[in-house]
Amino acid sequence: MILKKILTLVTASALLCCSVSCGENSTSNDTESDSGKSVSENGEYVLKIGEAQGALCHAPLIIAMENGFLDEEGIKWERVDFGKGDIQAALGAGTIDCGFGLVGKFVQPIENGLNMVITAGMHTGCTKLMVKKDSGIKTLDDLKGKKIAVSSLAGSEAVTAKRALYATGIDISAGSDEVEFLTFGVTDQPIALQNGAVDAICTPDPVATQAEHEYDLDVLLDTAVTEPYASEYCCVTFVSQELAENHPDIAAKFTDACLKAAAWVDENPDEAAKIQIDREYVSGNAEENAEILKTYKFIPSVQGGYDALVNVANDLKAIGMLKDGTDPVELSDRSFKRFDNVPDSYKIEGDNLVAVN
Repeated sequence: MILKKILTLVTASALLCCSVSCGENSTSNDTESDSGKSVSENGEYVLKIGEAQGALCHAPLIIAMENGFLDEEGIKWERVDFGKGDIQAALGAGTIDCGFGLVGKFVQPIENGLNMVITAGMHTGCTKLMVKKDSGIKTLDDLKGKKIAVSSLAGSEAVTAKRALYATGIDISAGSDEVEFLTFGVTDQPIALQNGAVDAICTPDPVATQAEHEYDLDVLLDTAVTEPYASEYCCVTFVSQELAENHPDIAAKFTDACLKAAAWVDENPDEAAKIQIDREYVSGNAEENAEILKTYKFIPSVQGGYDALVNVANDLKAIGMLKDGTDPVELSDRSFKRFDNVPDSYKIEGDNLVAVN
């Protein structure tokens, strides 16, 4: 079955060691600068781009690397594949300079001092909260007293579920027993649901959609279609504070390349899905993955990224997941970076990418 094939492929990718692959403009003869960052022999900065295996919704970042959008910016770069590692830990350790991810999982680490600034929103969608059809659970309200599987208690899927449950009036505070969150690997969650270990799963694509179809699950929440989440950017680009401060031109070019790539994915989802499969970034089937990509809105926006950050921060403050003294707007303002030479978005007109402000 499709999901079983995904489980096998994802498991195999998780066994890979962290590897580095270089873009056309990067060099294998790198040296280390005083700050520990990689520079080429002629002194040019080599941007370290973090990318984990298996993330279908990272299509804009993958296309930026594979289709030359980064190269066209004139920067040297290399891809750092940290497998299933923690992207926040990689950033904090200086292993990577920038990357792509779900905004929900970044807010608390930023509050706790993670050296990250978000630079743009890339797309909507990519997370689903699902139950078995015969569970008797028909709405989010019915999850009171139930067990929900998430990949991490601090991850974006958990944040999404908690925001939605809080909005229905369910107490999801640390001392509450109205809902219990249990951690399972993404690919283990559908099995945990079938075995009755949990009552619901909140998980990202492509596993979410594959599990929905294979096990005929009911979807209670789909961030690609359920409001207000469907109108909110879920995935964003980010750079380290060090990169933004010391190499703002490179940080701007990285953001610009990803904005262009997202607009390209919006127009070419079938080709984007094929590239992800052919270059072994994700598992599954290219045609089926393309159908999933088509449910997202790959209409990138710098302002949209900021708005999503504010929305999540405000909700986490209301829920009690941020510190008492934290101002969500102030946190968002210091955690977001705009560049004067980067437009809000791009769109494709004919064969041309056109900036949108």
